[in-house]
Amino acid sequence: MRTERITVPLAVIGAAGAAAGTTAAGIVIAPRILNAIGIASGDVDEVVAFEEERAKRVDPRAEASMAKYFPGSLGSLAVERATSKVLVKRGYTMDNTLFATSICPDEVNSKPGELVDLFKNRWGENFGLGGLGGVPFTGKAGFGAYSHHVPNGGKMFILFAPHVGVMYDGTVGSIRRTNQDGVSSACGAAVGAFKALKAEMESVNTEGVYGVNSGMSDYFDAQINFIKAKLKQRLANYASAPDAITYVTYQMYSLVREFFIDEVLTAPGFWDYAEELTVLGGVMVNRGIGGDRFMPLMFQTRTQAQDSCTDLYSETFGAEPDLSAILGSEAATSFYKYDLETFKLSDKRQNIMS
Repeated sequence: MRTERITVPLAVIGAAGAAAGTTAAGIVIAPRILNAIGIASGDVDEVVAFEEERAKRVDPRAEASMAKYFPGSLGSLAVERATSKVLVKRGYTMDNTLFATSICPDEVNSKPGELVDLFKNRWGENFGLGGLGGVPFTGKAGFGAYSHHVPNGGKMFILFAPHVGVMYDGTVGSIRRTNQDGVSSACGAAVGAFKALKAEMESVNTEGVYGVNSGMSDYFDAQINFIKAKLKQRLANYASAPDAITYVTYQMYSLVREFFIDEVLTAPGFWDYAEELTVLGGVMVNRGIGGDRFMPLMFQTRTQAQDSCTDLYSETFGAEPDLSAILGSEAATSFYKYDLETFKLSDKRQNIMS
């Protein structure tokens, strides 16, 4: 069934207008999402039936946690269809587009039928830019190599995203992996770095905590140490957040976004071959049952010319979710104010990147 992996969450209708269908479990399906994934109005019953069946298998505690901490998150197929519809209108094809990802190498992000796999099937090859936590550790050399592999006069499409697990009981930061009895962290690097930093701040013995090494001198742990160094600057308000790991996840997104855009816009020869760049940023949410989700937080395109950035978010996903209850009102106000223009570096970003 073509709707097998459509997993529209409870909160998606928030800014989308009247629902096209409502399930017995109270799940509402927004018309803009139905249109984006190619479901005609006559097929709404098919989607509603699927959502009702999924609601029987997915614990309501997990759905409530998703709605609270990751509002506006969508199933993999919905995201792939919605973004691809916009990109195709802009002339993106498999022949002229090179797809790249800056995501954590954790195997849960490469499951068949989920977002990265769907994008790879749509656009072709996947150039990997990311390391632990989704941070683009390939750096300027990696971005330069990627941009020089793009077809002449072609397009660049890059997905960047940290990831986080959500358990059946709504716990954020954990997941039960395939054929394992126990529960493990996701993202292991982000959670491990946070626990190590928290232990250091509380002067607790850190023996046995993943990612405890301090400084940048250990080359074999350079990635986790980099994450610790950058994440440490962002934890001042974690104790007042409703969920610490959710707060850390959004801080990881900001960390990846800033590093990613800084490297993209300063890579030598980045525009030698391509004529347009489109970037999709967000948080990948790994789920044990019911399919993964993706919370889009940025969808922009630009050419080499300055002041050419176009925001595609509202056209594709509707209104930006309100994150004030998760991050605090002050942080949420500036959260989305970030784009692909080199000359729009705010004082706040200058301080963070220094």
